[in-house]
Order: sequence, then structure tokens, then C-alpha cells
Amino acid sequence: MSNTTDSPEIIDIQHVTCGLVPLMETHLSGSEPEVEIVKFKIRQGIETELWNAFGTGGQWRMIEIKSDLFFDIASFVRVEQDKLDPLGLMTF
Repeated sequence: MSNTTDSPEIIDIQHVTCGLVPLMETHLSGSEPEVEIVKFKIRQGIETELWNAFGTGGQWRMIEIKSDLFFDIASFVRVEQDKLDPLGLMTF
């Protein structure tokens, strides 16, 4: 992964069909502390599943899924944990 926030490396996992969310969580949790943005190249058509899997809470927030030719790009940003609202429910 890249250590700059301007041009993060895109992790290509579009070939993964089973265990996609645990694999993404492994990459996110294993990222260096200075990495603020992580992007994944994923197969097309799984936007709803990813939004449901990464809805609220955690140290990373999915901010967008962009469509591209033959694949999509899912982008995550690191967020600070709020001790009073660890699931991020107060923002709804």
C-alpha cells in the first residue's frame, strides 16, 4: 500500500468470489497507521452487498464505489473511534 493519501495503491481483488469481506477487512486492519485511504478493485454488481457489509462502525468507512470498465473501485478512509458512539449511529 502507498503511504501517501493523494495516490493510494489499488488492491486488486476482483477475482475473489468467496470470502471477499473478510479479505478486505484483513487488508484494512493490516494497513500501516499512516495510510488514510485504501482502494480495492472489485467485480461489478456487488455494491449493495458491500454497503451492507461495511455499513457503520469500525476503524474504516467506505466512502464510495466508482464504476469503471469491467470492474468497480471501492474506497475506504480511516476514521477515529468515538468512545461514546462506537457504531457511528449518532450521524443518522
